[in-house]
Amino acid sequence: MKKFYTLLKYEIYKLMVSPATYVIALIFTLSIGGIFAFLLHDYTRFEQDIPLIQMFCRCFWLPTCVIVPLLSMRSFSEEDKYGTFQSLFAVPISYMEVVLAKFLATYGMFIFLWLCSWSLFLAVGFKSGSIVHETAFASQFNIGGGLLFIAVTGLLFVAIGIFASSLTENQIVSCMLTFFILLTLFICGQFFANRSQISNLTLYGTYLESLNIFSQLDNFCNGVFDSRIIVFYVSTSKLIFCFSTVAVQRKLN
Repeated sequence: MKKFYTLLKYEIYKLMVSPATYVIALIFTLSIGGIFAFLLHDYTRFEQDIPLIQMFCRCFWLPTCVIVPLLSMRSFSEEDKYGTFQSLFAVPISYMEVVLAKFLATYGMFIFLWLCSWSLFLAVGFKSGSIVHETAFASQFNIGGGLLFIAVTGLLFVAIGIFASSLTENQIVSCMLTFFILLTLFICGQFFANRSQISNLTLYGTYLESLNIFSQLDNFCNGVFDSRIIVFYVSTSKLIFCFSTVAVQRKLN
């Protein structure tokens, strides 16, 4: 385990000293700020039934589709580019530990960026009590549920990014592949759920609705924490993590 922790600290260090990480953080901050300013402007003009935090959570797909591909594309593609892939295994360490270290470092940065954005959001939100109705910020379910859902789904999104990076030596290809998969998840889930409601497909309606990420998000924001959703994202993340391990192993063999 000592070797794994050393590798994990090394991966975190690479993220912290990389100028690209700070560029990604800037892009993320600007996108979050733009989304919040747009939503706050609407709330000052029109009365809304949905709390501002919940509306803010519904827009999480946009910054997620941007930062996850950018953060994960350098995981293995960068090692191939600089020819340092073989040196990772200069010490006796398993393929799974290498993939896990890169996954945790990327996921940790993903969560860190979201926590920073939420702290700014809540600070501005509470300061704007005279502008926006206080119920938009007072619900603990909205705050905690939104953060929990982003953290749980982030496991799957980052795992997809790591897997895409393990498949190719080109960072741009890895980034575009991750972006396409994530965008497909968001769009297809909403599309099939709406299609099932329009067509009254009672047999598959429940299953198709479970693919709707935004419906799941609303449930979490309203305090309905479905353990099946958490198990689904965690187990799917583990499956994709195993695929990444196999892909890395095949590169070296």
